[in-house]
Amino acid sequence: MNQPKCQNGLTLLELLVAITIFSIMALSLYQVLDHTLAAYETTRNQQILLSRARYAMERMVMFVQASDEIATPSDSVTQKLTVSERVLNTYNNQTRDYLIDGDAFLDADNDADGLVNEGREDLAEYVSFSLDKSIDDNWKLIEKRPDYSTPDIADQTPGSVICQDVIEFTCRRFSAGIVEIKLALKNDNAQVNLKTRAKAGHLE
Repeated sequence: MNQPKCQNGLTLLELLVAITIFSIMALSLYQVLDHTLAAYETTRNQQILLSRARYAMERMVMFVQASDEIATPSDSVTQKLTVSERVLNTYNNQTRDYLIDGDAFLDADNDADGLVNEGREDLAEYVSFSLDKSIDDNWKLIEKRPDYSTPDIADQTPGSVICQDVIEFTCRRFSAGIVEIKLALKNDNAQVNLKTRAKAGHLE
């Protein structure tokens, strides 16, 4: 009599069960990976926005702290910050030549007498920060500074973008020398909000 042969392998039912289990595991792994990548992308975008916002905020605070006048805002919340400029020393104040180490006089000292904004030949000049809303989904924070490369006191440099993806920029005056600045940025699925107060350091 012929003995029945031993058959190795999977039945169709076992194969279907194995495929189902493998599919569930693969789907779960994909969801975990997708969630991890999304979280990484959100964190990455948030870090980029935070770096931009901090740079812009620190720059505005630097100018406020070095100024002797906060021109705007006055007594209401506004989307513009204007302060007298006292920080830079990158030009020869007589020849208007660019000097990497300056000439020992602040560029705001137009008559190079060691005093700034005392009137007559040394009128106050201003640096301003405002929003460019020309692109609806990408507002930009623009900085304008005096152009010290020319003898004209009224000259300003072309506006430069110091921050983009802005959704909020407001300034509020608390006293003659203290201003509160709010800045919010948003890009894709990330958003950062910064707020600080700065005090003008040269008010008499």
